[in-house]
Amino acid sequence: MKRAQIILETWQHEWLAQEAARTDTSISALLRQLLTESIERRQAQDIADDPLWGIIGLGEGPRDGITSENLDRVIYTIQWERQSLPRVAEP
Repeated sequence: MKRAQIILETWQHEWLAQEAARTDTSISALLRQLLTESIERRQAQDIADDPLWGIIGLGEGPRDGITSENLDRVIYTIQWERQSLPRVAEP
């Protein structure tokens, strides 16, 4: 962790002190929690605003029944069927 010195408005410090007492935590821990929540919300919003999300779902693939949900099963089934297994009764 890094130490930081900040200047708060009086009402901000009072609210933090009351909330810290109510939640039985320190002002520092409360500030870290609030800052983390704020950063995560902002990052989520930045991702949601990314124009790349607008292209999701635009393309269509073949109608072969293969989806992202069953892709592994399809791939590994095909690979398993293609393996040449030794036959016990071969001459």
